Amino acid sequence: MFSFIFGASTEGRSPPTIQEGHKAVEVVIDGERLKVDVDVLAEFSGLFLQVQVTDQRECPLLDFPGGLERFRDIVGFLVDQEPLAVTEETVLDLMEATWLLECPRLLEDVMESAYAKSLSSRRRAEILEHILPYTAASSPADSEHAAELLASMPNETDVLGNWTEHGMVSSMSPSVTPALACGQFLRLFHFETLMWQTTERAAIKLASQLDSGDFILGPRLATGSLRVCAELLRLQRLREEESGFVTTAMQPVSALWKNLMDKPLRAKVSWDSHLFALRCMRRRLAAAAPPSMAARTSAEMAGELKEDEEAQKDLPTELCEAAQDSTLICFVELVAFVDVERLYPNWSALLIRTLLLLDGPSETGSHSSLARKLFKATFASSTLVQRLAWCPPAPVPPAWLADVVAHPDSSKALLRVLAGYRSMEAEEFCDLVEHVLLAQFLSWDHCNHMILQSELVNELVGACLDAGRKAAALPGHTIPSLGERRCPAHWAGQHVLWRLEHLGRRLFDVSFVFQEGFLPHQWPDCLDGDGRAMPGPLLRVMAAEDDVCCPQPQVVEVQGTCLWDEGLLTIPLLRPTMMEGRSVTEKPILHYGRQVIMRHLWYKHSGTYCDVPKLKSLWDLACWSLCEDAGLIRQALEYLKGTYRELCRPRGSWSADGEEAIFQMFLAIDLSVLPMQALQSPWVPVQVQTVRLFVQQKPADQFHEELQQEFGRATEHLKSIDLQCAKLSEKLNVVEQRTVMNKSQISESSIALEEHQRRKREVSK
Repeated sequence: MFSFIFGASTEGRSPPTIQEGHKAVEVVIDGERLKVDVDVLAEFSGLFLQVQVTDQRECPLLDFPGGLERFRDIVGFLVDQEPLAVTEETVLDLMEATWLLECPRLLEDVMESAYAKSLSSRRRAEILEHILPYTAASSPADSEHAAELLASMPNETDVLGNWTEHGMVSSMSPSVTPALACGQFLRLFHFETLMWQTTERAAIKLASQLDSGDFILGPRLATGSLRVCAELLRLQRLREEESGFVTTAMQPVSALWKNLMDKPLRAKVSWDSHLFALRCMRRRLAAAAPPSMAARTSAEMAGELKEDEEAQKDLPTELCEAAQDSTLICFVELVAFVDVERLYPNWSALLIRTLLLLDGPSETGSHSSLARKLFKATFASSTLVQRLAWCPPAPVPPAWLADVVAHPDSSKALLRVLAGYRSMEAEEFCDLVEHVLLAQFLSWDHCNHMILQSELVNELVGACLDAGRKAAALPGHTIPSLGERRCPAHWAGQHVLWRLEHLGRRLFDVSFVFQEGFLPHQWPDCLDGDGRAMPGPLLRVMAAEDDVCCPQPQVVEVQGTCLWDEGLLTIPLLRPTMMEGRSVTEKPILHYGRQVIMRHLWYKHSGTYCDVPKLKSLWDLACWSLCEDAGLIRQALEYLKGTYRELCRPRGSWSADGEEAIFQMFLAIDLSVLPMQALQSPWVPVQVQTVRLFVQQKPADQFHEELQQEFGRATEHLKSIDLQCAKLSEKLNVVEQRTVMNKSQISESSIALEEHQRRKREVSK
């Protein structure tokens, strides 16, 4: 009876059995020694399996839980099949020793003991909190508690040996062959896996045996492995589905009774499934983070109430950026318990990455659909979500940007995606521009200011048109280009190149105005600047008053380079755009088109001028009759002066039709905006100056005629006023005559009345 209450006496206990021919090793614990049979223990313990392959005869185990006597009990249980005393005092020591020794059989026996089966729900909750951290490690050294036990063992590497680059143990016995070492490694791996599985089963079994009031999701239960945490969440969901009204109503009463009769719960914080799942993920991210970041995160997690505060906040940006895909794929079982409507911005970015790892961006599964929905909902509020579309390796398909096209940052994200066009496949690039940029973004103002005005569009148009030039090249021939070819080398295939060329034409049409005619200029910083373009070196700017009296034609110097100079943009490509500009006069299409034409003429000028028929065609295309820019008109005048001089020089190609065409081109431009001295040149036809005088005289004649008409209208108006005055005078005379007649009648009436009164007085007397 005494032994049953206080345990068996250790005095006089025989040492553990060591079979003949087996290897014996002395285990040193707190200065005390115990010789054990390593060959037998290696069948149950991963630690002694590692000791077995070494030549060491001593194995120090510092700070072993329970000391040498607890170790003696364990060895007696494993070697001599002695019963294991599992009590309130020994249960935690045995569990810690289980992981230190990597002995799954020991843990199974503890969980099946009579003591474990008789535990109350509150005590099971405490043991569950103690065992959960061990499930998060694949080996004892990875566990928080085991790490503390092994940290003070300076000679453990001497006992277990060091692994070399060949996969061998440096202190391994020379008699151990590589094949035997491989077998030992597989056995050790089997022990670790079995230990991990046994611990998980024990934790889940304890959790399933808890009462509803004791099963509280909180920081104390978030210390286990992700698999165990997912199982805890499933148990919680199952309990919520099975709990009825009576159970829920009686739970506070039951908790009060347990607090009186049993130990109170140590858990101070209760979470729902959403916060619990996020906290489990946060712990995993902190464990996988770089050492400096992980240390800071661990310090932030210290304390249960502090963890509750952290759970209510968003994930730190640096921790979210440091997360690797190999870590996120482990969250597959926890995703189902997250409420996407309650996610913070950084958590949203992390969950989108996780969901796309499960389904893939090109698939249409439930995870991908949920990720797209979450991307649309959080794009405006999360910078990290925006970066998912363009920051390599970008997990979010660029097509998803069409869902958030209303937000200005979507144009910035698309611009960054398009910036990597040289690494894209040609079909991918075409689909992106056609189905996203042109089909979805084109109607939004922020697209015009951030994308169409950017220098990148100039590069894209050049690359697409260069692809068309590449497709048109004959086999065995190359088309000369300026510097490096704009079309990426891996864009190949006739049908793909022609598709790119057609796409370049479409981009040219929609961005002609925003690119200022694709002439040289200073492009705005569309990502960080104010989006305003600055004038650049188009031509030497010529004002209308420059050298107003210059008989000889002036030559305008072209500055800068552009796609027009490289031959990628041609005048035939400009014709449809200029036709559109005639119908949409509110846009400066014609203005930029005239600049392109004049630059083209001056760029091709090398001492000789353009042929008159070709120049007449360009002049008609420019639609000079609608031009009000004095500087452009002055450039056009100087070019016509040079053309006329070349036409009339000796051995020139003069003809009546050519001279008539020159006259028509002079008349097409509005010379009235220029000073008279600009026309004082022998190369400006007299007829043109005469017409200009007539045009200048026409406003004076027209004003004189309008003045005469106004004078006639005023005279007629005065006549009508005089007539009305005469009529009013006649009416006034009639009124005066009637007034005189009325006065005489009143006087006669007064006399008659006085006479009547006099006679009446006489009669009364």
